[in-house]
Amino acid sequence: MRKIIYLLVCTMFFNLTLFGQEIKELKQIESGTEFWDLYEKTAPLIETDTNAAIIIFEDAFSKTDNSFSKASFMIELADLYIATKQLDKCLDMYENLINSGITVFFQIRGKTYPSFNDIFKNNERFDSLLKKNNELVEKANENSVAEYYVQKPNNYDTNKKYPLMMIFHGGIGNIQDQQHFWKSSKLEEEYLVAFVQGRSFMYTLKRRFGNKGKTDIKNIYKEISNNYQIDTTKVLLGGPSAGGMLSIDLAINKHLPVQGLILAYPVKPRAFGADEIYEAGINDLRISMICGENDWALKRQKEMSVIFDKLDVSNRIVIYPDNGHEYPDDFSNQILKSIEFILNENN
Repeated sequence: MRKIIYLLVCTMFFNLTLFGQEIKELKQIESGTEFWDLYEKTAPLIETDTNAAIIIFEDAFSKTDNSFSKASFMIELADLYIATKQLDKCLDMYENLINSGITVFFQIRGKTYPSFNDIFKNNERFDSLLKKNNELVEKANENSVAEYYVQKPNNYDTNKKYPLMMIFHGGIGNIQDQQHFWKSSKLEEEYLVAFVQGRSFMYTLKRRFGNKGKTDIKNIYKEISNNYQIDTTKVLLGGPSAGGMLSIDLAINKHLPVQGLILAYPVKPRAFGADEIYEAGINDLRISMICGENDWALKRQKEMSVIFDKLDVSNRIVIYPDNGHEYPDDFSNQILKSIEFILNENN
């Protein structure tokens, strides 16, 4: 009997240890504000005075100690260097970063991204840097886990239950970029907001969810439920593009107890039709989609809305006439309107 109990305890301990190794809560996270503030001020200048924009980004790049900012400034500078044919300067920057342990490229199905690097095709120096870069990426993936950061509401009270909003990046992304776009006084005052990034390391500060993404997210939800007081009648999911697709999948397949989805220009899941939605029995789910008229995914977004309508699944779709596959400028306002719609707060 003692032996059986011992084995059970060991098994439980092993599962808890393994669970802890699969996901990680980030108690602190580098801010993306430095980059985004400068980017928004400098973006208009790129069109009118590229060299002036390069000087601004170079100065910020050389002064920052924030690795998110440095990696983000690097992308902007690389694009500008290549646009102005300063190819050696771009390769010098790549080499310095890679030698310091910062990765600057990623590859999918034989293609190298960011795509502006196509100009270096058959360049021996670039190929050598790419090889070193990929070795660093491979090494980083040996211990990479899914990560999440919980943004607590203002005047957070550990004894109070809060609604939960879980936000997932798109196909390749990170927490800081989503923090920049998912700003709302409603979320800041009233919600626990969990920003989640996938375990698959692509290059510095860029992740994918990969084939273990849904399992990781379910485990993250369990851990948040254990560590925070959650109002389980108000759990919302959201994200842009493939992050929206992931939210839909998690909800209609009932991986999480979800009341609503806030989807920014979502991609339609492959297994999504009237039969699947009907069999899922998700009539109580409420969905808000924020889309762009020029988005390549709009046709499928409209198809999803029509299917939801036919099956009496409450949904709203807002289409911005001048937008593509991107966030609208007033997205914070759409977050508020989406929450009001999902929770019937104006009814």
